[in-house]
Amino acid sequence: MLNLIKKKTDHLLPWLLLCIGCSALLLSTTACSQQASAVPSRELPEMICAAIERGDPSVRIPPGRYFVQPEDGTHLLLENIKDFTIEATGVEMVCTETTRAVFIENCVNLKIRGLTIDYDPLPYTQGEIVEISKDRKSHIIKIQEGFPHAETAIVFKHSIYTAERELRFGSYYRMQIEVLPDNHLRIYGLNPAKDGGEQVGDFVVISSESLKGRYHPHAVHLYDSDSTVLENVTLYASPCFGFLEEHSTESVYRKCVIDRRDGRLHSLNADGFHSKFAEVGPRIENCRAMWMGDDGVNICGSYHMVVASDGHSLRVLAKRGLDIEVGDSLQILDEDGHLMPQARVRSIQPVGKLNASDEAALKSVHLLPRVMEFLQDAYRIELDQSMDIGAGSVIASMNRMGNGFSVVESEFGNLRSRGILIKANNGEIRNNRVVNCHIQGIKIAPEYIWLESGASSNLQVTGNTVIGSGAESILIDNIGAETIHKDINITRNKLQSDRFPLIHIRGLDGGRLSNNELLRANGKPAPESAVIIEHSRGIVR
Repeated sequence: MLNLIKKKTDHLLPWLLLCIGCSALLLSTTACSQQASAVPSRELPEMICAAIERGDPSVRIPPGRYFVQPEDGTHLLLENIKDFTIEATGVEMVCTETTRAVFIENCVNLKIRGLTIDYDPLPYTQGEIVEISKDRKSHIIKIQEGFPHAETAIVFKHSIYTAERELRFGSYYRMQIEVLPDNHLRIYGLNPAKDGGEQVGDFVVISSESLKGRYHPHAVHLYDSDSTVLENVTLYASPCFGFLEEHSTESVYRKCVIDRRDGRLHSLNADGFHSKFAEVGPRIENCRAMWMGDDGVNICGSYHMVVASDGHSLRVLAKRGLDIEVGDSLQILDEDGHLMPQARVRSIQPVGKLNASDEAALKSVHLLPRVMEFLQDAYRIELDQSMDIGAGSVIASMNRMGNGFSVVESEFGNLRSRGILIKANNGEIRNNRVVNCHIQGIKIAPEYIWLESGASSNLQVTGNTVIGSGAESILIDNIGAETIHKDINITRNKLQSDRFPLIHIRGLDGGRLSNNELLRANGKPAPESAVIIEHSRGIVR
């Protein structure tokens, strides 16, 4: 067994036994209210570390609530571990700063069962709208008792809920905040092109920050790990994503839950399950993820920007780190969204930073501004064939975009974005329930503006129930007017909404569309216009 690298703990508080009985695990109906006895400690991490150092194959944590003090921005670090199981049924880990809960790095066959994760203080606060400006671009919020103070609020996520606790609108960004007396907060500078329909008496959730040390986003973060199994793990809050995996493979999320606690309007600040650069994509089975600030599931890789080409050679700006390796097959989309023939990478060489010529090539490229900022490091990539690839084209590794994924028998909903978002191949979306997503219920598409790959092939979308989507119930989309996807079957799904089309297919070559039940919101049959197919061919109906 590889050893867990134990951090020095001489400067920490002595170990404190904070376990309480399982019957006392309920939190207050608002935030996790601080208690005099809730002194943060390193007891829970040290208990796990001790079992690993003894060479035990597993550890069983005594049930109870553990208030954990983070170290270097992480509450529980699990690194360089092989074939180890953490049994944590009845255990609640309360993170005492709004930074990463669990970091799993360079582990093989690590299992965590039964763990519940929450935050005190929460990574968001909530309050009632008591005033709206005449131009509707400013709100005054009275923060509710028991939630983080107005002065902890930060500009990140901002969602509107009705007095009946239903999500009204979740797509305000780049606003500004001002702390007012008596625990009030002014949110102003809202996008003039958007109106979420908010009313006095509605409630707002806005991200907040409580830190003494370093910050790392996301609750549970897997990195460079194989065959991790998370079973019956429950998340009630997160500063950003719930479960994020990067450069990991064959992860399993089984019977995991993301939900809001009593008195709260919100669970996580962003995505529920987010997978990047997986050689074999995750299996998400019998899970439930509700009330997040963004997508339920996003499985993807990264596109990297071509700024110049010369025969076999490309000059490429990487989206942050370059995940392409020598020998990889590349998916290549040109600047018009045309899927080009695959090519193989012969060599990769760093060639400095973004320069003036690169900046000129990027002027006609349409990305989100913050994504454009990622394009700093330049590489020369040699291909196994000569290709004419224009500036603004993108390339992605076919080996690291989550191929072979499964999202099955799970439930996602009550969120501002997409329920299930897929950018991978050779996978299944089967027997899920997706409810009240404010954009699509299920979306299969690369997203150029985010530089998230890729185009998909060989997918089964079957047996799903999608109700109340704010846009298409199922969308297969392209970039431009080209055919980029291949062999996607959409069968035996029940789709119910008044947002037509219920099924929208753009850019698909081959597949089956059959035996789907298409209904209006009132349960009556949907019209023929509920299905639209464009820029596609070879679809059997």
